Amino acid sequence: MQDLLQFVTDLILQGYLGLFLACFLINMIPFLSPSNMVLAGVASLLLPWMNWVLVGITVAVAATLAKLIHYFVVRGSRIVLSEERLAALESERERVNKWGALALFIAAASPVPDDPLIVYVGLTRYSVSKFLFFYFTGKVLVTLAGALIGYTVGGYFESMPIVVASIALTALITGYLFKRKTEKDESDLLQDILEEEIRHSHDDGEARNSASDPHRREW
Repeated sequence: MQDLLQFVTDLILQGYLGLFLACFLINMIPFLSPSNMVLAGVASLLLPWMNWVLVGITVAVAATLAKLIHYFVVRGSRIVLSEERLAALESERERVNKWGALALFIAAASPVPDDPLIVYVGLTRYSVSKFLFFYFTGKVLVTLAGALIGYTVGGYFESMPIVVASIALTALITGYLFKRKTEKDESDLLQDILEEEIRHSHDDGEARNSASDPHRREW
């Protein structure tokens, strides 16, 4: 954990680009729901010379781009789904179009895990432009709040901002590792769907082969 903490800290200390890379890499880890609010606050503590508004925007952009990649990966996975599954997903599109914007905003602006929602909107081919707008809007609100809090706290602890930031970052990374450990036996939603469809496709293929070959025998 110490190596990971040092790696993230070193990236953030590089300035806006390092902060962007650190937040992007952390958000690319699926189903860990990183606290981007804490990341923005830590950055403001470690680098008080940076503008807290730009810090919040940088974190929000990194998080949004990482989740956009998740969205496209999930959307591309539709090619392995059966016609029945695709038909079921299409029937959900009206509901997603109605509530997707609100759901994305709330998920981005709150501690609610957003990965299951991203899987859902990806599979139902929700509008990319709406996804970007509403997710980013929710995320930038919470990251700006975190950056402002970090900036304000740094003003009260001018003699030890790095200490305070290190404590916050350590707590954040510890939470990641603990969550990964406790959830290691849980199934990934997208993986379950894909494995189920692949298995059904294989079974259907075997059944068709057996039916078309009357001389085939089971040993």
